Amino acid sequence: MFRLLRDVVKTETNTAGTRSLVVCGVLIIAAVNASWMLSSRTLDSHECFVSVTAREMLQSGNWAFPTCNGRPRLNKTPLPYWLVAGVGKITGKIDELTARLPSAFFAFLSAAAILYFVNRWLSFRIAVISASVWATSLGYIRCSHSARPDMALAFFVVLCLSSFYSAVNTENRSEQVIYMLVFWVSFGLGMLAKGPAPVPYVFIPVFLYIAFNRQWKIVYQLLPIAGSIIFLAIVLPWPLFIARKVNWDLTVWKREFFDRLFGDYAAGHFPVYYYLLIMFKYVTPWVAFLPMALAAPFFSVWRNKRPVMMFLWLWFVPGMLFLTIDVCKRQHYILPLMPAMTVLVGILLEDMVFVRRAFSLRYAKSVLRNHVLVIIGGVIAGTVYIAQKRRDILSESIVLGVPTIAIAAAVALLFAKRKPAAALGMVFAGIVAWVMISKACFATMLDVDRHSRDFARKVAQIVPQSDRLVAYRHVSSRFVQYFGKVVPEIQDRSELSRRYRQGDWVVCSSEYLEDLTQDKGLRRIYYRAPIAGEEKEDAGGVLFHRTAPVMENTGNNVPGSKSILPEDG
Repeated sequence: MFRLLRDVVKTETNTAGTRSLVVCGVLIIAAVNASWMLSSRTLDSHECFVSVTAREMLQSGNWAFPTCNGRPRLNKTPLPYWLVAGVGKITGKIDELTARLPSAFFAFLSAAAILYFVNRWLSFRIAVISASVWATSLGYIRCSHSARPDMALAFFVVLCLSSFYSAVNTENRSEQVIYMLVFWVSFGLGMLAKGPAPVPYVFIPVFLYIAFNRQWKIVYQLLPIAGSIIFLAIVLPWPLFIARKVNWDLTVWKREFFDRLFGDYAAGHFPVYYYLLIMFKYVTPWVAFLPMALAAPFFSVWRNKRPVMMFLWLWFVPGMLFLTIDVCKRQHYILPLMPAMTVLVGILLEDMVFVRRAFSLRYAKSVLRNHVLVIIGGVIAGTVYIAQKRRDILSESIVLGVPTIAIAAAVALLFAKRKPAAALGMVFAGIVAWVMISKACFATMLDVDRHSRDFARKVAQIVPQSDRLVAYRHVSSRFVQYFGKVVPEIQDRSELSRRYRQGDWVVCSSEYLEDLTQDKGLRRIYYRAPIAGEEKEDAGGVLFHRTAPVMENTGNNVPGSKSILPEDG
């Protein structure tokens, strides 16, 4: 593989067969990092909003009006539910793999899109490096393993903006039309994936690029009328159907789209520099190149690469400013911007390792040496710390640390022997190996939601399929996912008592358990104590029933606290 990569990067006249093998190698990296141990971690509560809604679509046969736990789920656009439900229809169930498979697939497609478009804009070598940087970044790996719609959104934004840039920079009218059709279709599908988020992600860089280059006349060549019709044909049918269903009461969309933007709903409490930290996090392990990538487009040394680099800069930086101004901040909102940054990093890497027009060999060796020293020092320091503070994970840390040091040393040796292609190939292969080993070692340990999953499954084992279960006040989407059925929420205490006397089972999370403390009529069947680190809504729970046999409890009291449960009657 390294020899093939060397042949590719030495010249742009390599054979089609060699290029095909290198493309396969890049796509394998993208596929492995997107799908490795995809189902090893429990679905979190936000992922379960998608999985539960998709399951209820399959059960009801109504794919137009989404519901989650029997209640309308209209605050998000439906494409993620449709995709998961479609996969579930094939597999016959909605589980971790089914829920996350669309995100993994879109992650893979995003890497393929970068490979295709950067090859057309710059060179095959830069395309290979850029796609590999994206596929080995933390943002890619993390969001490809989540059922949330963010990776689907990122793919459609990549496809949309890449098609736009290709359209405005081709003299072939047929190609321009095709690219703009892709632009409008992907823009519409992005809106269905997570509308209206694509509007700022797409229109800010498009407007700024046209304004910056003073290409206002080109707007008329971008299919503004036909494209808008295609866009509206994709986007409008579902919201119009829903609006008619709810008698045009669009309060939920106002709250979700406008109140959230201005901080009147779910704003959170994050500093203004929040995304400056997250962008470094999501580009890991390529952190050191990010500041250089932000400044690079303004230096003339890049020559004919500057137009592409400036477009990528306009894609990333204004989007960052918009997210910073937006009061509602969430770290995954930055994901659609990160592909632009990884391509900029890819351009820098290609020059540093092969061309050295902007960076000297001495500088490249210095960067490599510092990285190797930091990696080796970090592994040693981390192992010493774990040996002192967390001996329970010492063996796993050693299993991960030894190959990390070996890979870093191998990269340094290959570079010293003037084999840059092999060294870079070793970097990408090493990151893949590191991801595989780390997930295998720490998947269960880092699965903080598994206790909530186990509680829901235990309740599902206790409660007969033919019986009804209701929840007091609130039940999490995670509980509904792993319980396997709709769990109605009862707000009124008298209604809860009536349902209990009629033979319904009652579940209550620890968050609301104090409200039932004085109710001596509830007979406890099963209790699970809260686990440190869990979300409050899932921090333990109790199952009640009138006549069922009492099960062995996981603990009657939270250690160090007073019991808030009445004695069994």
